[in-house]
Amino acid sequence: MREPTEVQQTRRDEGPTTERGAQRKSALLVAARRVFEQKGFIEATVKDITAQAGVAHGTFYIYFDTKEAAFTAVAHAVAEEMLAALSVPVASEEFPDRVRDALRRYVEAYRPNATVIGLIEQLATFSPNLRQLRLDIRTAFVQRTRRGIESMRARGLADPDLDVEYTAEALGTMLEYTCYLWFSLDREFDEPRLIDALSAIWEKAVIGKGR
Repeated sequence: MREPTEVQQTRRDEGPTTERGAQRKSALLVAARRVFEQKGFIEATVKDITAQAGVAHGTFYIYFDTKEAAFTAVAHAVAEEMLAALSVPVASEEFPDRVRDALRRYVEAYRPNATVIGLIEQLATFSPNLRQLRLDIRTAFVQRTRRGIESMRARGLADPDLDVEYTAEALGTMLEYTCYLWFSLDREFDEPRLIDALSAIWEKAVIGKGR
């Protein structure tokens, strides 16, 4: 493949400079996500992406230098979508309601993005950039959980001897792996029953003898 021109490299680095360019890049990303979800990363090709987007093959290289670059952009978009969904303040002050809201929100954010998250998991084994991105998604939820537990402990509602940091890590891991089994490995769960069970574990872990 030929080296990009200076104009092409600038466009890749800084993004489109016109509305038409932004729309074209957005269409390529939508197409790329659809292709990656249908074929996986290994089997997907640039030709598949441009055919899905309805653009010329060369158009792809105006915005991305490789298939990997396109997937990285898709992965970042998914991460931003999930982080935005997890950052909305919880309305209720009651701990059981806050737990259920947080669990439901995580499930609802994970469900439509499960295929891309699964691909990020695979590629993160050899891509430091994607590994960090995957950790960023996880860290956002764990930190939110940690802040909630610290707030409860400050009000005397949580176990005073609780290791807040590692409890938040363990609860986050439990939820992550449950969603992975559910949406990526197709383990069937009854959603209301599962949310109830996870909520009960969460409450017992946090409240403990502090109740």
